[in-house]
Amino acid sequence: MFYWFARMFFRLYFLIYHRVSVRGLASLEKFIASRGGPVVLASNHASYLDPPAIGMAFPGKMRFVAWDGLFKVPFFSSMLRALGAVPVSQENKRSAAGLLLQVIGFIEDGFNVLIFPEGSRSPDGKLLPLEGGVALVALKTNVPIAPVWISGSWDAFPIHLTLPRPRKVTITFGAPIIPSEIAPEAPEKERRRLLLEALRASLENLRDE
Repeated sequence: MFYWFARMFFRLYFLIYHRVSVRGLASLEKFIASRGGPVVLASNHASYLDPPAIGMAFPGKMRFVAWDGLFKVPFFSSMLRALGAVPVSQENKRSAAGLLLQVIGFIEDGFNVLIFPEGSRSPDGKLLPLEGGVALVALKTNVPIAPVWISGSWDAFPIHLTLPRPRKVTITFGAPIIPSEIAPEAPEKERRRLLLEALRASLENLRDE
């Protein structure tokens, strides 16, 4: 019940304050329904607005890890948890193996997983180099990666501001990348590299649309 309240709260907030628009979601929903399994949502990350924006837009069961500093405000903390956020400390965030096992556990439990492959918020809104964890998760679980591009969130709430500004935000869901179709005969390290290249190309295409 609280999940639906949290989604409605953030939906109204983004609709009214950020005039949010969502693109490509219908095609992604059809893909998930035909496949009958979870996906890894891989998004650019320019603002603290990104997790709740995707959480309110994406209708499926979702989990994602978020910095525990975001959970210091009780009401906001409850809302984030309702959308699927799991707090992680900066110390635990540095434990790549532990986070990897946690994310794989979410997928094995049937949840879609949201990952920000840049690893941290972009200081200028531009796409940072992608870390390899998202490719490793996809290859270990054979779960498709659905690229997501959020535009406007950096203008609305860049890293140096305390409160968000009323700027338009657009969320674009792209076509999923199937790990099993990425050079299946190649060594895993090479497949991870190629998968990251495909993801970056997809994110850049969504950005430029």
